[in-house]
Amino acid sequence: MIRLIALDLDGTLLDPAGQITDETKAAIAQARQAGIKVVLSTGRSVQEAADFSAQAGCDNLSVCLGGAVLSDNATGAHLRRWDIPADVSRKALELCLNRDIELMIFAGEQIVLDPFSQQSLSKTFPYPVFHNAAVVSEDPIAYLEEHDLPLTKIHGDWNRPAYPLEELSQLQDVELTSSNDHDFELVPAGVNKGRTLALLALLSAVVLRCIWVARHASSPFYAYVSMGMAGMLIVQIAANVGMCLFVFPVMGLTLPFISYGGSSIITLYAAMGLVSSAKARALPSWLRDRGAL
Repeated sequence: MIRLIALDLDGTLLDPAGQITDETKAAIAQARQAGIKVVLSTGRSVQEAADFSAQAGCDNLSVCLGGAVLSDNATGAHLRRWDIPADVSRKALELCLNRDIELMIFAGEQIVLDPFSQQSLSKTFPYPVFHNAAVVSEDPIAYLEEHDLPLTKIHGDWNRPAYPLEELSQLQDVELTSSNDHDFELVPAGVNKGRTLALLALLSAVVLRCIWVARHASSPFYAYVSMGMAGMLIVQIAANVGMCLFVFPVMGLTLPFISYGGSSIITLYAAMGLVSSAKARALPSWLRDRGAL
């Protein structure tokens, strides 16, 4: 059964004119009515993803910046984000600046542009995100350091002969990608849309599995144990996401299986052991006892 549909923007959700057709909106609405989560998975910014998600009627989660950010469209908050290490980001920007390149610098929740890039992009893309970006006349590296901003992604366009592709490919802890013959993107190593979608689907799959075990348990006791574990995960996930959205106060709860914390990992794996035990006892007796034959 399909549980999740992830849509790219260019060439998938958007037609050649950059619009979302009524047929596409109707299909998304039909999928959501069937209980399927519909999210965006794009290399574009959080602001753009939120805008198109609202137009299309998708769910509030989006994978943005090529997988570097998992965001909440309703608030713009980053539920999960991977940044380029500070020492590598300086080297990458030094290679890209002053080369007649339309350079989009994604710094956490902010987009930083030089005057040339802002003027060009505002004409090419009629999206408010480029008009509201921080336009810096001084060195963008100094701007990031002054405001203590991380580097999440670099997007270059317009003048391919000027691209320092060979030099960028030699940097550590980053990945160099390109979706066509006239641009490039630099993101943290290991970051891609698939990885972020896997993170989004993983916790849902674990919770659903616990509920499945509870429904097929051999006794009420095992059903209560499995459903209790599912409830524990739901509460912990909701609390962690709520803290990221500034809805709940900051508490000492980890994101299950993801956040650091030795006691949390031990507790969660012990809980999964109990669910596995309940699952084993739900099997037919001839299958449970076949090891003794």
